[in-house]
Amino acid sequence: MQAVLAATFLALCPPVQAQSVSQEPAYGFSGRIGLGVATVPTYEGSPNRRTLAGPELTLSYRSRDWGTVEFGQRGLIWNAVEAGRFRFALVAQFDPGRKDRDTSTLNPTPGDKRLAGMGNVQASTEAGVGVGYGPVMLVARQSLSERGPKGAQVDMTVEIPWSLSDRFGLRFALGATWADRDYLQTYFGVTAAQAQATSFSVYTPKSGCRKVDASVGAEYAIAPRWKFQANVGFSRLGDDSAASPLVGRRNGASAALAMAYEF
Repeated sequence: MQAVLAATFLALCPPVQAQSVSQEPAYGFSGRIGLGVATVPTYEGSPNRRTLAGPELTLSYRSRDWGTVEFGQRGLIWNAVEAGRFRFALVAQFDPGRKDRDTSTLNPTPGDKRLAGMGNVQASTEAGVGVGYGPVMLVARQSLSERGPKGAQVDMTVEIPWSLSDRFGLRFALGATWADRDYLQTYFGVTAAQAQATSFSVYTPKSGCRKVDASVGAEYAIAPRWKFQANVGFSRLGDDSAASPLVGRRNGASAALAMAYEF
C-alpha cells in the first residue's frame, strides 16, 4: 500500500527539475523521499472530495549502456533507448482500482459510499510501451489483470520545466487519455445487475477520450537537498465518460503539498 500511496503523491506532486531542459542528467543512482498531503475527488467524476496523506518517493538509475530506469509519477519506466531528445521506453503501472465505500486518508484507493452496490474494482497491473521526443511522451498500456480493470489506454503528455533560479522552478503539463470500451465500462459503465442494486441507470460507454488534464507544479529548495513542492491540477472528462450516471462532476481539481529530501 505504501508504494501505491507514494505513486499517488508523485502523480499529484511530481519533481520539478530546477535546470534547463537541455542539461544532461547525471549518471548513477538518485532519488527523493518525503511526506505530502493532497486534496482530490473521492473517485474520477465524483462530486465529493477527500484528503490523502502519506509518503512521496521517486527513484532513478541512469547508465551509459542500458538507459534509465525510473520509478515515479508514471509508475516504473525503463527508457531503454535514449538518443538525443528521442527515447523509447517499456512501462509498468499499477491501477489501485476503486471501492464502493468511503476510504481512509491513508488509503490511496479511490472510493465513495455514493457507489454502494456497484461493487469494488479490483487493483490491477498495466504494461505498455512509450515513445517520447523532447517534452512530448506517448504511452500505450494494456491491463494484465483477469480480475481488475480490463482494456487499453493511450496517454499523451507534454511537460515543460522552467527554471527561474537556482532554488526555484516550475513545471507545466498538459495531457490527454484515450481508453477503449472495456476500460470505460469498468469505471463508468453500469450493468443491468448494478442498476438493480443501485439508483443508477444502465449505461454502456463506447471507446473514446477518457479525460484531458493540465497541471502546474512548483519546487523551492529550502536547503541544498531539501525541496518544498506544490502542485495544482485540473481535469475534464471526455464525452463518453462524462455521460455516465456515476459522474456527479465533469470537471475535477486536485492540489498537493510535499516536503522531500534528495539523494
